[in-house]
Amino acid sequence: MRDYSDEANLHARVYALRSRLFSLKDYIPLARSQNGTAYGQAENVPYPVQAGETIFREQIAGIMPLAEASEIYSPLFLAFFRQFEALNVKLVLAKAFGLQSLGHWYDIGPYAILERKVLQEAISLNDIRTLLEGSYLEDVFEDSESYEKMEVRVDLCAARTLHAASAPFRREAKRDFQALMGRRMAVTFTILSLRLKKTYNWDDGEIMSFIERFPGTPGGRNRSHMAVVGEVLDRQLDYMRASGVQELSITDVEYYLEQYFYNWISSMFHRDFHSIYCVPAYLWLLYYQIRNLFKIIEGRRFGFSSERILARIICDRQG
Repeated sequence: MRDYSDEANLHARVYALRSRLFSLKDYIPLARSQNGTAYGQAENVPYPVQAGETIFREQIAGIMPLAEASEIYSPLFLAFFRQFEALNVKLVLAKAFGLQSLGHWYDIGPYAILERKVLQEAISLNDIRTLLEGSYLEDVFEDSESYEKMEVRVDLCAARTLHAASAPFRREAKRDFQALMGRRMAVTFTILSLRLKKTYNWDDGEIMSFIERFPGTPGGRNRSHMAVVGEVLDRQLDYMRASGVQELSITDVEYYLEQYFYNWISSMFHRDFHSIYCVPAYLWLLYYQIRNLFKIIEGRRFGFSSERILARIICDRQG
């Protein structure tokens, strides 16, 4: 059944879902559990990959009925699913390049472009290109010959779906949404730029020419968001240097900026019940919760201490 909910009803349901999200105290027993999967049905699943896939299905079960409940919000829910489908595509690309990968498959049901069975098949880059042709991911193959470039393009294509999700919104709602996504894009581009610079030795000109063709790039209205994110990062760098740390790793920077964005988007959730804020804010908070649960599974799988795992959890650390 499609378009059965008005905005107020959908917002009320999202508010109810928001109340069930985890704070740090909820993650502590999970990180300390023997196998890191003591959550829902996953605690009865013996293998980490399958446990993660079970957890993902459980986590998105609450929003699957909402994905087509409102014509206005359907593109946004679809864009949310695309953020996880991007991880599936990276897994398939890694297989085609002959790279070892033990990643999880994110089952987004009827919204998926690729099916899990492709991981069990011999697949080439041309096969993947054919599967993605005409989709939001077809640009992954544009001027790209390496896995690294394709990996970044997958992220950018998924980000573009978020930028386009505001198309059905009214003018004021569209403005509010673009403000939220402007901050998100600033975090994304800062992280991607650092990855390209530090890992692949790209210069600033190469980085900008690579990403500027995608909506939401750091120019125009998003320049102010880039400035804010830059200031946040600079403050953290100054703090770390004062503490005796000369340089943060890319992983450190990514964690810090993602935690910053979590805190910011969480603060926007209750801004106005009748505005669009609560829906994209909730979806981002759910995204972080899913990724946190996967971090716990992987951390316990590799024998990390609960303290080390919890130090990388992105969540409400006050609750």
